[in-house]
Amino acid sequence: MPAMRLNAAAVFCLLAGSLSAAPTVKRLLVLNPVNEGAQADFAYIGPSLAEAIRNTLAESYFFLHPPEEAIGETQSGNLIQDEDMHTKSAALQMGEWLRQDLVLNGRYAVANNRLRLNLSLYEIETGRMLVNFKTEAPLSAKMFDTFNKIAAELGTKMSEALPSQQALAASGGSYYDPEKGKRTLLLSAGMRAAGFAPETGNLTGSTTVSGAEFAHFNAELTYQRHQVAELFVRRSKLPVFAQFGLNAGFARRIYTRSGSEVPTRLITGEAIPSLGYAFNLGSLRLEPFAGFGFGYSNFLFDYSGLARKPVDTAVAQSVPEQTLDQFYFLSQAGANIKWMLHPRWAVVFIPSATVFHFAGGAQAEVNARLGAGFYF
Repeated sequence: MPAMRLNAAAVFCLLAGSLSAAPTVKRLLVLNPVNEGAQADFAYIGPSLAEAIRNTLAESYFFLHPPEEAIGETQSGNLIQDEDMHTKSAALQMGEWLRQDLVLNGRYAVANNRLRLNLSLYEIETGRMLVNFKTEAPLSAKMFDTFNKIAAELGTKMSEALPSQQALAASGGSYYDPEKGKRTLLLSAGMRAAGFAPETGNLTGSTTVSGAEFAHFNAELTYQRHQVAELFVRRSKLPVFAQFGLNAGFARRIYTRSGSEVPTRLITGEAIPSLGYAFNLGSLRLEPFAGFGFGYSNFLFDYSGLARKPVDTAVAQSVPEQTLDQFYFLSQAGANIKWMLHPRWAVVFIPSATVFHFAGGAQAEVNARLGAGFYF
């Protein structure tokens, strides 16, 4: 038994540490350095040097770079001229539009058969310059070798800004992508506990029945969009999220009518949009939320055990069973408690309280579900 407890503790620590061990990927935009001179013969230096920088940095560091087509479309769509790409304002705008973390830009000039280069690395969120790199190199027939050497020199100054390939390898290839982590799919299932309102024990023609009156199994599929404020204010980093849940439930219960039992089957469906605020606590995330939605319940009453069955006046005969459809509104408040065992998925526990709003009043219940969340 002690050995089993030791093994369980080791597995727990391994899983809990997997998230902290995984590096956070950076999105790096490398813009072509701008030719400050008028010599068309040297126009190739900018694109060639940018490509050498991307390839050389990728050997030591782990980052994501946007496709060239996206860079060109963003530049042309926002009317930014090539000659302006070396400016800080243009670089930050390009990085912001492409949702990057870092942007590298600069300029070069050729004079007296020497290449003079000035590159700057900026952090998009703060606009702060992280690296300023200046160098000179003679023009030669082996300029591409020179570009690789320049890129290698630049790489030695990037260790503070980019995660290393060694860190990625140590995590087994797992990494956390904040951009992908903004979208989450939650799959959860659990039980709905007895409602706070008094239960309806005696079923009569005037009784309002409710799914809130008895415990039943339910499952929910929830889509979350984190940092939803950035859809309206691009630089917003508020940890506010929006979520939309589709909930389905099933239960059986025994009502009474005229002193006899009436077995009842319940099927429910609900749609619940909500807003919430996320708190990051290391490998745990606490996400309280509140929302207002609508639902549908279908009751099937089995009257086969009644000595005197209800009569359908439309056909003037007794009926062995009856269905009842109810539509209602509901308000809900709760919290998503996520244990992030992996950068791409988490175990989720979701306690909540729900108030059902019927024509005849309101009833409340408490819910508890357990499931998993997947980031994409």
